[in-house]
Amino acid sequence: MARAALTRALRRRDPLTRLVAVVAILGSSACTRDQWQRFPSPDDAVAAVPWFATMHYGLAIQPYQMPRAPVPGTVPVGGTQVADSVIPANYAKINKLVNPVPQTSASIDRGKELFATYCVPCHGAAGHSDGPIVAKFIRPPDLTAAQAKGYTDGYIYSLLSSGRGLMPPYGDKVRGDDRWNVVNYIRAVIQAGGQP
Repeated sequence: MARAALTRALRRRDPLTRLVAVVAILGSSACTRDQWQRFPSPDDAVAAVPWFATMHYGLAIQPYQMPRAPVPGTVPVGGTQVADSVIPANYAKINKLVNPVPQTSASIDRGKELFATYCVPCHGAAGHSDGPIVAKFIRPPDLTAAQAKGYTDGYIYSLLSSGRGLMPPYGDKVRGDDRWNVVNYIRAVIQAGGQP
């Protein structure tokens, strides 16, 4: 009976009556929440094509997941020296890391370039924790303070690689010997009171 009334309303020429009838039809046929969540998606359409179905239902490997162990003898992109997280349990191991890169002018120049890119925004050009973004964040440690001068090269290397607290890890950006170049620059210029 209601369907017949809607059909008659749609046949009338009055636009308002037609609009009310269309809204009533759409409202009565609306999907429930469960039906909407199972509404076909573009993935379902792709899965219907036979050669795409394998990709759709295949095993997905998540980013940064190592499904298989590396081949024996391979060398990581970042070098063979792995930096541990800077936590008290790792301090003994971290402090035993020895800087293999000599403090040459080439190493210091490369370290200066990387320091200017990644460290200056927070620590400032002279390492006095007066970088341009300090006003909006918590002030980072002063690299010229006695405590920072007391850190071992391995500690600074690991801190740069893994980060700590609000300092993000830069191991994915500054790799291998470049981390040691930054350590050399901090030691030879920033902490020695040189001109950055």
